[in-house]
Amino acid sequence: MKFFGLLICFAIIGGAVVQIGPHLFNDVMSGIFVLGGALGFTLLKNRPQHMAENFGVGAVYFGWLGALVGLIAIAGNAFGIWGDVAAMGPALAVSMLPVLYGYTVKLACMTISTAPKGE
Repeated sequence: MKFFGLLICFAIIGGAVVQIGPHLFNDVMSGIFVLGGALGFTLLKNRPQHMAENFGVGAVYFGWLGALVGLIAIAGNAFGIWGDVAAMGPALAVSMLPVLYGYTVKLACMTISTAPKGE
């Protein structure tokens, strides 16, 4: 039943992505940031029996951290777009992708997590 629920969640997310445009949801650096951070968080927790759960939690943490890094880069004019309204929209969209990636990974990890609840 859990996998059917995950399939429904991914279908809803996928439908939104296809409707808006898949090209807007691809950023390799955001993905590496979230997945690498989640792996580091999982190893930091050092609880093998909760590996999937910790990976999902780490993905969400690093999704938000990635968004903050992106917003700081935009505000600090790291890309030379400050004041250029046409360029700031896409930059803000990319800065929010790590949050989407983090929660998507969390959904998958919730499904495969076998850790007993209450521990």
